[in-house]
Amino acid sequence: MLKNRAAIKSVAIYLRMTAKDKAAIEERAKERKMTVTEYLTRTGLARLTRQRADVDAIHQLRLCVEELKGIHRALQLLPTEAPMIDPATLEQTMQEICAAIQRIWRKGERG
Repeated sequence: MLKNRAAIKSVAIYLRMTAKDKAAIEERAKERKMTVTEYLTRTGLARLTRQRADVDAIHQLRLCVEELKGIHRALQLLPTEAPMIDPATLEQTMQEICAAIQRIWRKGERG
């Protein structure tokens, strides 16, 4: 599918700034897992950018999903007459995951 011609990025903007400002912009873009161009475009157009805590929380959630998929695959391999996993085991795991995500959010609020 072809992109809309108006949406093709063909214009360049050159900026003059101090090395300190450039480094700060690069760091902020990196924290948000964006290119400098994406970051400057989104902030320049007053669009939302994810904060570091958001990016870390999303990463943690992805890890949780992978862990849960692994548990599901392991359960699928058990014979049907095998005893079920104790729900308390899963509850403890979920509480640890939620606590880790909360730590990330609190850290992001300070930083």
